[in-house]
Amino acid sequence: MILSTKLAGIGHGVFLFMTTARERVSYIYPNVNAAGAGLFLSETFTPNSMNLSEGGYNMYHQMVDWLGRPVRDVPRQPLPPLKVSISKKLKQVVESKYQNAGVNKGKYIVIHGLESDSKASMQSKGDADSLLPIQVWATIARGIREFRPVFVIPHEKERENVEEVVGEDTSIVFITTPGQLAALINDSAGVITTNTAAIQLANAREKPCIALFSSEEKGKLFVPNTEEKKNCVIVSSKTRQLKDIDTEAVKRALQIFNVSLALV
Repeated sequence: MILSTKLAGIGHGVFLFMTTARERVSYIYPNVNAAGAGLFLSETFTPNSMNLSEGGYNMYHQMVDWLGRPVRDVPRQPLPPLKVSISKKLKQVVESKYQNAGVNKGKYIVIHGLESDSKASMQSKGDADSLLPIQVWATIARGIREFRPVFVIPHEKERENVEEVVGEDTSIVFITTPGQLAALINDSAGVITTNTAAIQLANAREKPCIALFSSEEKGKLFVPNTEEKKNCVIVSSKTRQLKDIDTEAVKRALQIFNVSLALV
């Protein structure tokens, strides 16, 4: 089986067909661009709009419902929470990166969501207001005491900018893939991020997380039932603009990492 959350037209449909997987399941365009795609797919889902992320945490509910469907004598099964597997080789690559940055396993906090003009952006898909300038991140990082902040950059050209604002001895890691980000988060003490993918990776690896959003509504959309989550804190901007996030509120939320440290 192959699952795709990319909106498929005939081109992507043919591509999935050529994998020879027995079941080829994908979302398709909610317009005429989907014409012909269904001929090459065994199951299709049509979203309400071009932007799946408008559904927040439940953006893939159609696919999730289909995966848990009853089959033959097997009744409907609830899907377990997201889990992420990390290969030994990937762990070694990322371990080398963060050690070169001057930190050790379990002794650093991942800072993710740096504003950049690079095409390799950390911007959450479908959310134009999901990055913070380095000046704001620097203010937040100064509140971290027991751990060392590690700034994730989307491109090497951002290294100089971070060092100029935060300091030349700043720990910086250039991450190129979601797998590397997962491995970096896995070895960390926790995450502070504006990116919804990083939030889900932190939850999947059971790492404490401070999630920053431009509004309370957006926070609830992407991180539902926060009252039940002991390892995730949401901090929302009062002006509905992420750049105006209350850095003091973020600093107060840092105690979530101290609690995690006490439980080790």
